[in-house]
Amino acid sequence: MNLTAPSQNRSVLWFYSCSSDESRPIMMTRIHRVGRFAAVIALSVASVAVSSAVAMASPVARADVGAVLLVRGTVTSVTPTTGAPTSVTIQPRNAYAPSENILLGADTLYTQAGAPSTVAALVVGVPVRITLTGSPATAATVTILSPTPIFVGGTVTAFTPTTGTPTSVSIQPRDPGKSPMNVALGAGTLYYSGGRSTTVASLVVGAHVELEATGSPATATVVKIAPPRPMWIGGTVTALTPTTGTPTAVTVLPSADNAVAVSVALVPTTVYRQAGAVVPVSDLVIGSKVVLEASGNPETARLVRIAVAQPVYLNGMVTALTPATGIPTSVTVQPEGNFKAPVTVSLSASTVYYQLKSTTTIAALLVGSHVVITATGSPLTAKSVRIGAPLPDVTVGSVTIVTNTSMTVQPMASATAPVTFALTSATSYFNGRTVSTISEINVGDIVRVATAPSASTTALTVTVRDLAIIGRVVNVSDDVITVRGLYGATLVVNVNASTVFTMGKATSSRSALRRGELIVAVGPALSGVTRTVDAARVWIGGRNDDALHHALMQHREEGHRHHH
Repeated sequence: MNLTAPSQNRSVLWFYSCSSDESRPIMMTRIHRVGRFAAVIALSVASVAVSSAVAMASPVARADVGAVLLVRGTVTSVTPTTGAPTSVTIQPRNAYAPSENILLGADTLYTQAGAPSTVAALVVGVPVRITLTGSPATAATVTILSPTPIFVGGTVTAFTPTTGTPTSVSIQPRDPGKSPMNVALGAGTLYYSGGRSTTVASLVVGAHVELEATGSPATATVVKIAPPRPMWIGGTVTALTPTTGTPTAVTVLPSADNAVAVSVALVPTTVYRQAGAVVPVSDLVIGSKVVLEASGNPETARLVRIAVAQPVYLNGMVTALTPATGIPTSVTVQPEGNFKAPVTVSLSASTVYYQLKSTTTIAALLVGSHVVITATGSPLTAKSVRIGAPLPDVTVGSVTIVTNTSMTVQPMASATAPVTFALTSATSYFNGRTVSTISEINVGDIVRVATAPSASTTALTVTVRDLAIIGRVVNVSDDVITVRGLYGATLVVNVNASTVFTMGKATSSRSALRRGELIVAVGPALSGVTRTVDAARVWIGGRNDDALHHALMQHREEGHRHHH
């Protein structure tokens, strides 16, 4: 019996008609997918008709008619999901074609890679080629094809689980318009990095990878990991974690404007270098200028270059010593200038102290001292402390009692009690600017006594202050010179054999004095005496005389009392 079916131009449908004594194809035609099911129905009807016709022609003879339909696609589901499946759903290659449900029977044969297989190999995601027969259409053979691999290139964004050995990885494809893809990792997944075999441990978040995956869900067969590209961070260390002990992370504020602080992990393999040499991690301190080479996620430092620490110079006044008693271990300094906050600097056993260009000890460092500190590190530690000479306490008054070992002075300030100063071998004596001895000091002299703040009753220096009388000679009588001051007052200058006379730049004598001459007479100032002086020196000359002018300026600059 000849069977025909509409001829179209899509899927190929093969029909076979078989009797008990022969097996040969009786028809082959092309029909559209839509006509496929109609052809199956027609074939079933034709099969019944053929069987009836044969039976009518020969009651003893029987003819069987079968049909075979070929389907190719990908398994999208199996039913039931557990146990031996009885049907399978196929998505044809044409993505726009509807899926097809195909029955699986006990006689269905399974093959894979040219060898017999079992229904267990039929899993979601595998590509298959199925031949159908019978009515309803049942899979006669199922050929499980090798899955076509997919290739994914992108950046690792996450692992599952986040700790331990990952079983899947999320990849953000290079095309930012594509959604992240999750790919399973199996025991047979191979990993390569830089052309060499590696392990899953080399796969980190942020790594650039090329994956080859198959199946559904997609499972990676090969993962090629691009060697991590290092990033360079240059800036200042702002924090170390933990704050004590060996740090495991460092926070760096990059040098660029508006930069955000970056935290970088430190590991035992991190190398630290300074001034061309390898140094320990202890040289990495807060405030260090560094350049880090880091990679991975989280960023981990491979190399830390530490700039040689530049010293900090601190100029100001000591406001506190810690501890307040005993040997201080730190000093607080109020820097010079407005709106500057106090700075605390550590003092170590290697700190060097200077005062008056000579080395001294930490004992010279006092609250109120003016200092210049050179410090480095974090916290700041002083390398050297230059201590300004302490400002002396000064007392000006008249001598009431003087001996070789002490001197009592009545200060010029009103309602002030007399002060007794100890005179030691270290006490220096001056008459004006001239170095003198204790013999220069007499009761009634006006003196300036300087003492150290730490020993306010021991004289460091004693300066006998002079009284200067300036005016024109009115009369000379033996050892008394009467002078009219520049403002009209009558003044008296007493001279003796030790008085030194100077005219111009040459030594002179009392005989050179003439009525009307302008003189400057200088001698020790006596308490309560302002118009008479026992002159030690007398300058003779006109107002334009350089020597006379120098004498006048000298005594004004020295702060000596003068009357003219």
